[in-house]
Amino acid sequence: MKSEIYIISHKNLKLPHNELYYPLQVGKKFFRYSGYLQDDTGNNIAAKNPHYCELTGQYWAWKNRSADVQGIVHYRRFFANNLGRNQVVVQQPFKFILETSFLQQLLDEHQMILPPKQTFLEPNLWLHYCFQHQAAGMKAVRLVIKNSFPTYLAAFDQVMFHQRSAHMYNMLITRRNLFAAYSSWLFAVLAETEKILDIRSFSAYEQRVFGFLSEFLLNVWVEKNKIDIVEIPLVFTEHRNYFNEAVQFVQRRLHQNKAETNLSIKSSKFY
Repeated sequence: MKSEIYIISHKNLKLPHNELYYPLQVGKKFFRYSGYLQDDTGNNIAAKNPHYCELTGQYWAWKNRSADVQGIVHYRRFFANNLGRNQVVVQQPFKFILETSFLQQLLDEHQMILPPKQTFLEPNLWLHYCFQHQAAGMKAVRLVIKNSFPTYLAAFDQVMFHQRSAHMYNMLITRRNLFAAYSSWLFAVLAETEKILDIRSFSAYEQRVFGFLSEFLLNVWVEKNKIDIVEIPLVFTEHRNYFNEAVQFVQRRLHQNKAETNLSIKSSKFY
């Protein structure tokens, strides 16, 4: 069984020397990093990276690779080779990341590998998203699901209005058929959302909206299709800077408050 886990990165960093992992460069290509796959080759949406983030790598893998098992991790976040807790490992972190034997064991017993759920302070995921980001994005994607993918509407409402926890980071590993099925649905939903969501007044950060939305849409797809998932902890290769994150969050909120009157969806029928 051929397995490929794509390490999505816009930086040229030290990466694991392991036949399971394939570094995949996304974003602007000032330089092409040696040994990396490139998201702007073959069938691709690389030009959308400022708005789709790591999803341009997922799209490329879906359209251009055909391994039996496919997965997405990030240059600073990997699945662990155990069932313990998330951990930060700065020194030699690749000793602790998922290896082939454990991966095969997991997929013999489950359909999909996901990160542990994160639980948020807000009463539900809808309010969490709207507190963190421009509400127009989530309103637009619900409208698209209601009109174009109605069989997913109940799952969307269950996840967004009745849950406080979600699998985040757009990280997953699964067999090729499910990777393709999920990708096909996700990019169809986002393509329709692009048609009705006006992001011209969004800050550069908030214009990454389709990457933000997809974190929640993965949970919707899993709920609707009753996917048997297993949660595997993450190995983070960098410490988080909580002070900088707090400052950036306040700055985003101030920008959102100023821009609120300029936001628009090309329909006024919000939920």
